[in-house]
Amino acid sequence: MQKLKKPIVAIALAMVASLSAGSVALAESASGSGATFPQQFMASATVAFNAATGHNVSYANPGGGSSKGKADFKAGLTDFGGSDSAVTSTQAAAFDWVYVPYVAGAISIAYRLDEIKGTTLSLSPATINGIFGGTITKWNDPSIANDMKTNPAWANSLKKSGLKGATSVWATPSLNTALVTVTLVPSVLKSSKGKTVELYDNTKKKSVKTATIGTKGQISMQAPVDSANNYSVKVAGKEISKYSVVAVNLPDKAITVVYRSDGSGTTNNFCNFMKNSANSDWAVNDAFTSCIPGGSAKVASFGGTFQGQSGSANVSNYVADTNGTIGYTEVSFVTDATRAAKGMQSANVKNAAGKFVGPTAAAASAFVAGATIDAVGFVTFDYKQATNTAAYPVVAVTYGLGKTAKSAKNTVVADFFTWILTTYSPANSEALGYAPLTGALKTAAEAQAKKVNSK
Repeated sequence: MQKLKKPIVAIALAMVASLSAGSVALAESASGSGATFPQQFMASATVAFNAATGHNVSYANPGGGSSKGKADFKAGLTDFGGSDSAVTSTQAAAFDWVYVPYVAGAISIAYRLDEIKGTTLSLSPATINGIFGGTITKWNDPSIANDMKTNPAWANSLKKSGLKGATSVWATPSLNTALVTVTLVPSVLKSSKGKTVELYDNTKKKSVKTATIGTKGQISMQAPVDSANNYSVKVAGKEISKYSVVAVNLPDKAITVVYRSDGSGTTNNFCNFMKNSANSDWAVNDAFTSCIPGGSAKVASFGGTFQGQSGSANVSNYVADTNGTIGYTEVSFVTDATRAAKGMQSANVKNAAGKFVGPTAAAASAFVAGATIDAVGFVTFDYKQATNTAAYPVVAVTYGLGKTAKSAKNTVVADFFTWILTTYSPANSEALGYAPLTGALKTAAEAQAKKVNSK
């Protein structure tokens, strides 16, 4: 579990007033397991909630994946489940329960390709389908090269951020425009409040755009740029990245695809994107080897060029440690300082409006805003948002599975998810690499949290 900084606990203590008075009267424990997509978020949220309330809410690390979360919950091994995907009729518990969507996030198409020296890949759904479907097997495939030609190839030549815990994503909404999104982990956000984020033109030696750091963990700046110049992104005067347009020489190198080998809601959502955006032959379930067209036999035929790993952390570690790999994982695992320093990056993905967009909280939120939520609390995405130029299209919403029966533990579970939705997530999601639920979706999610411990 990651080591948490004191500012998170301080924030949590300040938030205690948002909890119901009864929830702090007697300490109670409640445990959960499941989806690894929200692992980074839950590691922080549980510590903060416990510090604020005196309760002991825990979430297994590693969580075991969405399929395990559903199974543990059904078997009564946990007080709440964690899943990024729908509960099927065979997975459903016999007791009464509800979905509580509580946070969203981008699924990064994560890669390490040292030969392109920090260049951000731009990939269309068709090309992603070819890579993960096994028909594109080399990094210099014409499909990848053609995608790169349609979007300026900006590369970050700075291998290590000058401020640990500060990272950036560079996207180009149009030919001569950059959208730079800086992410600050909670401790850096706290220490940098009131200071400046700056986009600096090193060629002309002048500042292009600045923003003041406030309470949000992601700061976005859009500005005109010249592809002949190079630019630094600075936080509190420290250079965290350095971008310029480069000539991309894609290597004649085999692609190694890294996928989730366990029952995974991240897989479910990735396959959902593939089916709806690229190739209707993909299935949608928690197992990559049955989602992919051709199934497990097809994956087996690829041999060592397809590597299965259990859990988001293991997928992310394999990609970070191995040049020539590509996989899918929640974006916070990619912006982690250790993995980023090894050369792990996120691709910009072409959305239904034809724009290549990076996996930021704002871009994930823009996509989720077009979703619908049904009467039981499950969210369905719209992958055909042809006018939503800001949307990043590979996204997951993660759910708590809660019991409706009244009990001391279920009181704590209800308070925990209500507190996440109303207090903790709006203040901390972006700094942790996630997107808070907003608008009608947030309102519906709060109503779902109130159904826990209601009968």
